[in-house]
Amino acid sequence: MKAFALLFVCTLELLFSCQGPPDNRGIMQSDDPIDSSAHDHTVRPQNNFFLYVNGGWLKNAVIPASQSSWGSFSTLQDSSVARLHRILDSVVDIPGLAKGSIGQQIADLYHSGMDSAAIEGKGFSPVKPELERIGKIKNKEQLMSEVAAEYQVNHNPFLSFQVSADDKNSRMNIVHLDQGGLGLPGRDYYFRDDTATLKIRNGYKAYISKIFTLTGIPAPDAEKKADAILELETHLAKVSKNPVELRDPLKNYNKRSVASLNKTLPGFERFLNQLGVVSDTVLMGQPLFYQGLYSTIQKTDLQTLKDYLSFHVLNDDANYLSQDFVNARFDFNKLLTGQSTMKERWKRMTALVDQELGEALGQFYVQKYFPPEAKTRINELVENIISTFGERLQQNDWMSDSTREKALIKLHAIVKKVGYPDKWKDYSTINILRNDIVSNIKAIANFNYKRAINKIGNPVDRSEWSMTPPTINAYYEPTANNINFPAGILQPPFYFVNGDDAVNYGAIGMVIGHEITHGFDDQGRQYDADGDMKEWWTVEDAQRFKQRARKIINQYNGYIAIDTLHLNGELTEGENIADNGGLAIAYAAFKKTTQGKRNEKINGLTPDQRFFMAAAQLWKIKIRPERLRMLTLTDPHSSPMWRVNGPVSNMPAFYQAFNVGPTDSMYLPDSLRVKIW
Repeated sequence: MKAFALLFVCTLELLFSCQGPPDNRGIMQSDDPIDSSAHDHTVRPQNNFFLYVNGGWLKNAVIPASQSSWGSFSTLQDSSVARLHRILDSVVDIPGLAKGSIGQQIADLYHSGMDSAAIEGKGFSPVKPELERIGKIKNKEQLMSEVAAEYQVNHNPFLSFQVSADDKNSRMNIVHLDQGGLGLPGRDYYFRDDTATLKIRNGYKAYISKIFTLTGIPAPDAEKKADAILELETHLAKVSKNPVELRDPLKNYNKRSVASLNKTLPGFERFLNQLGVVSDTVLMGQPLFYQGLYSTIQKTDLQTLKDYLSFHVLNDDANYLSQDFVNARFDFNKLLTGQSTMKERWKRMTALVDQELGEALGQFYVQKYFPPEAKTRINELVENIISTFGERLQQNDWMSDSTREKALIKLHAIVKKVGYPDKWKDYSTINILRNDIVSNIKAIANFNYKRAINKIGNPVDRSEWSMTPPTINAYYEPTANNINFPAGILQPPFYFVNGDDAVNYGAIGMVIGHEITHGFDDQGRQYDADGDMKEWWTVEDAQRFKQRARKIINQYNGYIAIDTLHLNGELTEGENIADNGGLAIAYAAFKKTTQGKRNEKINGLTPDQRFFMAAAQLWKIKIRPERLRMLTLTDPHSSPMWRVNGPVSNMPAFYQAFNVGPTDSMYLPDSLRVKIW
């Protein structure tokens, strides 16, 4: 399923005049959601709003050794994990829980991950049957049969396989086949020759070798296998699209008949049958990749292909094997993230239960931590922001009446999903054992696989969620035209039960506006009110949209993420449009509230200043250089500073709130300011 998720950064100015301390007149609020202790008063908000709001905290904050970043999301995530851990602790030792009950399943999955003695004693024996089966493969037909089998137990060699909505017939499910098979974070990691990337690539090769030596293979042989696997993956990378190319939904929509594919890719239909797929057609995202994959498999010697499968089995399951495998994988991860120590086992296993049985654990979570009134209030905010977006569409000066009418239909057709699913996923048929984590992971994977296979050719269940209730995130789903806000994000610093409107509209209001705007960004705008990828824009309006989007691309291309590495404005285009639109819409909605219509200060800050500061402090995040570099190359979201400074620099209200003038660094002339929504 395609979805555009959140993940949050920028610069502010003196919430007062360009000189002098804050004006402390007005209402005094002792528990102010605006964290003044995080401010850096050596920085003028007019020059760098992000650093003004968050710079004091950034100077003093120390990223925990077990983290690759730290800040608003991390602290909230830690709090969420602690809550989930308390739930698991409360059920893990309850005797006599009924087999198949959600209590038994989450308790035993957690226990199986916490039983380090049992895990250590097994070494890598839980995956030996798979490795032995791979070792006995005699030809490439058997190889592809094994590849199909691996997809049913939590492995994804060579390609990406999923079942989700047909983009052009979004009420029905279809098989999606996309590029995949790479062990490094993205295709460019196989080709970039800068020092940082070379270090990662060499580290990856060393990791592959280490994994093999842990199974008893002599080091020289393991090194040769690593070289061959890296070469194989490099061939796959060469025929893979880059992240920017993958962002075009139309170019990555290629419906093909199975019969025709079987002619160009002999054995393809047999492979699909082995996967359990019964369908005349599939969606092949990147046909050239599959041609390249077929050619690579034909040209590569059988032993290398078997070694590739074996490595990815070991890599995928490494975190559930003995500590030497866990350490090997973590050591490689250090190169990617800069994280120096591993998280405590209880944190890793708590997160695992949320990941694998999230709607079972989520039922306990929402019962304990998500009151009904929170859902009611968020629904009200969503309605207010949708209404405001509609008003802005009515006032839009570059869109024709024809396109505007269809845009309004789409906007008001958006389905809002808040907190948790109306219908919980039933896991009762999964056999969760108390002392066998690998068996549990494979059982859950097989359960999910069978559910997916059974969806092929059947109607989409739009009530399903793609995130678990405790998740600190939000997303828009274009093929369902819905916005989703899990219970986990509906707490400080995103939402304050007793916070003033300025703070809540600047924080969770911006998030809501962000997700709504995804329906009208460069990707989302290609889907209609029903979720079908269909052209509903006039040619002229589409061109005018692209002209404005190009200005956003150019703006963000100019921002430096780290050292000399710039943001990729094309990769981050959609998220930047959503950040800019979300903030602008949330502000317009806020101005309709009683507080927004007045100018009464709280703790020396005007309502507008509080709005912008609340938005900026969401991105109070400190990131290790290694992690920031990787995100810049692969993540469609801009880095924190520019998620703040980029949008506010396009908003006249920000200039007025902080007295930004032509000589200030935050200033953009009117001709360069971007307004789409």
